[in-house]
Amino acid sequence: MADTWCMDTLLEGKEARMSRCSRCEALPEAPPTEGVLYIAPPLAHSRATIRRLLIESGLRFDDPVEDILAVELGPGELQKLAEILHEGLSGRELRDSRALLTEKGVEPGLRELARMQDLGTLVAAVQGEWLLEILREERMTAHFQPIVSAYDRQEIFAYECLLRGLDPEGSAVSPALMFDVARQAGLLFNLDRAARLKAIEEASRFGIGTNIFINFNPTSIYDPIYCLQSTLRAVERSPLSPENIIFEVTESDEIHDTGQLIKILDFYRRAGFRVALDDLGAGYGSLNLLTDLRPDFVKLDINLVRGVEEDPYKATIATKLLDLAQDLGVQTIAEGVETEEQYLWLARHGADYLQGYYFSRPGSPPPVPAYA
Repeated sequence: MADTWCMDTLLEGKEARMSRCSRCEALPEAPPTEGVLYIAPPLAHSRATIRRLLIESGLRFDDPVEDILAVELGPGELQKLAEILHEGLSGRELRDSRALLTEKGVEPGLRELARMQDLGTLVAAVQGEWLLEILREERMTAHFQPIVSAYDRQEIFAYECLLRGLDPEGSAVSPALMFDVARQAGLLFNLDRAARLKAIEEASRFGIGTNIFINFNPTSIYDPIYCLQSTLRAVERSPLSPENIIFEVTESDEIHDTGQLIKILDFYRRAGFRVALDDLGAGYGSLNLLTDLRPDFVKLDINLVRGVEEDPYKATIATKLLDLAQDLGVQTIAEGVETEEQYLWLARHGADYLQGYYFSRPGSPPPVPAYA
């Protein structure tokens, strides 16, 4: 490891070094198979809708106090109720209703009140229990997609690490589906952390000696001192060098707290890592982030790259962004390159690195591009 790599300097005191982020590292328990679901709808209209759905379904319920419904659940009925509520209520009603699921025979107390959540998150968690099983059983792997030099496409500059879930039979589960369910079910913290750790593990296993890009969603991190502790320790235990790891900010359109993101990136940089900003050109927000974050790398949005060689509007925007990045000293990566024409256009107009199916699809072990 590099001499500048000192884990303890990034952890503030003994308590921080010994503590773990309970939200990121501790998986929620599976919901009880039997129990009582307490629902507090936001409006009388929503309460009436839920009552109607319960009556039609034949599930048992009562009104223990005004404005709260208590649904008695036997084996298998929680899944049934989740499907009914998902179909019968609007997304806003699900988000605004409060819910508490208790085991059979447990009377709600102050401890149980701390576990109240919005009904939409609970419903999503029940319907997405398969994702919790993937996380609990660590049925995940990482695929790698090469990022090549625009000046010599035979030169692999880096690999981007991409999460893949595995079903019980070992078939791949779409990462887009996994992250969509995780976002709805309150599991984004857990899944994002698992993806980072799996990327480090698999990159180490294959002995990747070049740079690696590891995605992270900043909305999944409360405090880097705690939430990123396991990531840093995984790197420290691995043969990887921090200077060869680039943490890539994903879903930048969802970022509403730029100050928090700056804090996270500063934490990464103090550890010796570099940082990248994804989807430059996807909207005004990405340009503002470029100003605030001053990343080492930016990736041109995939929708801007596709057809850039034949669309004058895209070509003008892409040219300006590449020139801007060059003036700022930020290295550029064009992703989504699928044709020879796109490759040649981007190389001529100053992109530093390129990524896409034209060079290689993601794979495991890390693929080496083969050209006709």
